[in-house]
Parts: sequence; structure tokens; C-alpha cells
Amino acid sequence: MTDDPVLNILQWTLLVFFMIPLIEIALGLLGAAWAHFGYLKAPGKFTDLVIQITSVGEEPDLVQRTINKIRSYELQMHHQIWVVIEPGHYVDYENADEVIVVPRTFKCKPIDKARALEYTRLLRAKEGLNRPDVKILFVDDDTLPSKRYVELAFDGDYDLCQGITVPSRWYAVGGWKHFLLSHLDNIRTRNCLIYCSCTQGITQKPLFVHGEGLCITGKTEEIVTWDRPIVASDDLVFGTNAAHQGMTWGYFHAAIQLVSPWSFKENLNQRWRWTWGNFDAIGNREIMPKGAAVFKGLKYALGFASVIASTTGAFLLLMGIAKVPPQAHVVFWMSLIAWFTSYGVTGWINSGGEPNRDLRQNPLRYWGFRAAQTLLATILTPVTALTPILVISYSVFRGRPKKFIMIKKSNKVMERTA
Repeated sequence: MTDDPVLNILQWTLLVFFMIPLIEIALGLLGAAWAHFGYLKAPGKFTDLVIQITSVGEEPDLVQRTINKIRSYELQMHHQIWVVIEPGHYVDYENADEVIVVPRTFKCKPIDKARALEYTRLLRAKEGLNRPDVKILFVDDDTLPSKRYVELAFDGDYDLCQGITVPSRWYAVGGWKHFLLSHLDNIRTRNCLIYCSCTQGITQKPLFVHGEGLCITGKTEEIVTWDRPIVASDDLVFGTNAAHQGMTWGYFHAAIQLVSPWSFKENLNQRWRWTWGNFDAIGNREIMPKGAAVFKGLKYALGFASVIASTTGAFLLLMGIAKVPPQAHVVFWMSLIAWFTSYGVTGWINSGGEPNRDLRQNPLRYWGFRAAQTLLATILTPVTALTPILVISYSVFRGRPKKFIMIKKSNKVMERTA
């Protein structure tokens, strides 16, 4: 402690931020317990499932892989696979029940992906699939739900539900760039385990919503609709508006597997789109309700403040400028260990994807790979945690995108696996 009251207040304020990783660990454990014991299933309540792969149409091989894999699950519920694309692209997908080309003439409030989602919503209404016993599972062109994911999503007794985003498809392979970008995506899994588990599952007021693996009832889609003036973040907008209108939310532990960007340019473009999609939603009441906008805005502010305050506080403690009781130092070190450990756990989870396993036929190499990625994820914790702050700052400086930003999802590395 010091004799300067202002410095004393500053020291204890910074110490509060040190506790955030410990609080996050507690939230993650609470969310995991809820997903295991509190997630409600209603086998037999839902009769039909539409698995919709929404794509511009520029990743036909990747989409075909997803279709084939889902068919290999031999799902027991009555289900259809819809592929939704823009005009002028490949349409001859095998094993797809519907290949829907969104007409250029179709007009609604949103553009690009949300426009396609609104078009298919209207199609489902015409076909009588806007019922409460129908589930719709949304999949992007680079994502693949596990069999368990599909089954839990279908049986979930909720208007909306989803599981964990896991960048496990070709994780950390294909050169140093993709290795690093895969690890930068560890934060997505961490956010799901901590914040999605609690805000979707326990509070029913989602902070994050990801379009990959979002599962809703036909009745929910009919009530909420996608028809809002959005360019991006259609998933967040839909999920928060559904909660605002009293729809029930569920969260479960199963993986929706995705591919991390293959280049730094694509990574920045993807985050640029997300950032401004969120900003537009926060600032426009026609897009997002006030309560959800304030909640999301506070998370942004807390994220910036915690990084700055924690870093400043750590330097002050280590340099001996800030002097707090020994008990406070114990909290600091415990929280620091918890912070590094949480990212290490995501490295273990994300390195277990099937393509990685297929690439390493030798079990010793596979398990060695996972152990190495866990260690590297732990070491890279400061980089992974700080990058979103830098990317958001870059996105603000770059300015609002004028259209939906697409990135390339395929790479020659994928050719090694079926």
C-alpha cells in the first residue's frame, strides 16, 4: 500500500481486473454443468429437420464434403439437406434434397447472406415447414456439425439452441500462417465455453450467437424473420431478437467444426465484416433491441478495459510501483495460471478434429500433435487474447464495408483427406 489515496484506488481497481480469468473459469464450469444437467431434450416432439447449407456457391467441393459426411451419419430423424446459393454457380450437388438458387430479383431489407436466409424462410412457409415441430439447422459452407451435434440440436426442447464452435478442421496444418491463424481462433471456442454456455443456456440472453450450427424451430423463424436492414451478423441479430421476443434458448456441449482462414488477409476481412456487423446492430434499434445492444456494447468496453488495465497492473506489480498485500499477489498468480490454462484447453479441443486425425495415421503422432498444440496454445495466450483488440481497432480505422465480405475457405491441404 502507499500513502497516495489515488494510487491506492488505482491499485485495487487494477486488481479487480486480475480476477477476470478466475471469474471466467467459474462461468465456464457453471455453463458446462448446465449443458450437462440442465439442457432439456424432448425426443419425439420434433418431426422434421432441415439442414441448410447457405453459401454464395464458390466452395462446391467443401459443401459436397459436408453433405457426404452428414449422409454418412445415417441420421434416424426425418431430415432434408438444402443447399442455398447465388445464381451462376455449380448446382449439381449429390445427395442434396434441394439446391435452391436465390433469384437476383428477390428483394428484402437485408442483403447477401441474410437475404438468402429470408428467401428460404419464405419458401419454408409455402411448404408448411414454419411449424413448431420442425427444426432448421444452419450450416455454413466451411462448417460441419458432428453427429452428436445434430442429434442434440434436434432433440433440444427450445426455440433456439446451439453448441460450441470448434476450428478443428485442418487445425494448425498447411504452413506457419494457418498454424497461427488456427490458434488465433482458439478464442472463439473459449468464448463459447464461457460466455455462450452461460448467456444462452442459463440467462437466456445471448451475448454471442454464431450462424454455424444455429438450430431453430420453423415457428421461431416465422415469428422473428431475417428481414432487417443488415449486411452481416445476421446470426447475432436473429438470436438476440428471438430472446427479446421471449423465445427460449438452449446450449449444449457438442462441436460445430469449422475451418480457420488460410491467410492473414482473409482473417482480417472476416473480422472486419464481423466487427461492423456488430457495430451496426448495436447502433440501430431496427436491427437489435436496446437491452441486447447495451449488453454487447458493454462486453466490447470491458474487453478493451480489461486488457489495458490487466497489462498496466501487471507491470506496476512486477516493477514494485503497486504494492498490495501478499494475498492479492496470490490472486494475481492464480488468475494468470487460469488464463493460460483456459487457452491451453482450447488447443487440446481444437486439435482433435477428424482431418487432423486422418492426416496422422500413426496414433503416436496424432496424440503427440495434440499435446504439442495444447502447449503452443498455452504459450500463445497473450497473442491470442490481444489480437481481437488490434483487429477491432484496425476495422474501425478501415471503415464500414459496403457489402458482405467473402473469404476463400478451401486450400490444397484439404486434398490430402477425403
